[in-house]
Amino acid sequence: MTIVLKTNYPVALQSPDHIKPWGTKRDNSKSPRFLRKVSRLFSEEKGELSLLDIGCSGGGWVKQAHDKGWMAVGLEGSDYSKRTRRAEWAIIPEYLFTCDVTKPFQLSLEGAADNLKFSLITSWEVLEHITESDLPQLFLNVKNHLKNGGLFIASVSPNEEYIDGVRLHQTVKPAQWWIKTARENGLYNLPDYLKYFNGHYVRGPKYGAPQTFHLVLTNDPALAPKPRQISWKNKLLDFWLESKPHRLLRLFIIGDRE
Repeated sequence: MTIVLKTNYPVALQSPDHIKPWGTKRDNSKSPRFLRKVSRLFSEEKGELSLLDIGCSGGGWVKQAHDKGWMAVGLEGSDYSKRTRRAEWAIIPEYLFTCDVTKPFQLSLEGAADNLKFSLITSWEVLEHITESDLPQLFLNVKNHLKNGGLFIASVSPNEEYIDGVRLHQTVKPAQWWIKTARENGLYNLPDYLKYFNGHYVRGPKYGAPQTFHLVLTNDPALAPKPRQISWKNKLLDFWLESKPHRLLRLFIIGDRE
């Protein structure tokens, strides 16, 4: 299976994140807990589970899903990690691509005319890096590659960020603004799913990104997989995992800083 990316914009040349690489040359986020939760959520889906990660940075989340048996693909606007063969770009380059995600693109299988459709599309602290005028095309790209009833899950920072005088966050808005904007672009908010994930994502307050919030969106709420009620034991486990005491204990016992 060969995946093909078609785009006229192989690098986001105007993006501050390409001009001044920051997260793209540092981040390689993963989350076993989130992967277990989404695998359970999609457990009744027929066929191969599939993931598209928009703004994949080092590709760690894509590699983690790929190792779990998902068909996983990552897109990154900057070519920094590709050029330096950083992190997972040296291991699974056939599943990681660069392109400007604010411009039209098409992912497909070699020889196929139709877009690949994904069960799950994620985007971790990417939306705020995109100008407001470019958001409609980004949301259209998501819809063009999302299965009917698939989920688009994103973490969003509500904070300004400047690195060496370069403004990295282009659209700094509260959660309700993002929910309204997504709805205007054909993606519907699923707030009840936040209880199911219970703070565990690839990026967020538990994973080194304080004050960020999460959006769980779909193109068809009626067809979206239904979140299961989590037990009180799992709620306690969610509270404990990646808490400060848990991280300190892990660091003390095995020296694991990730």
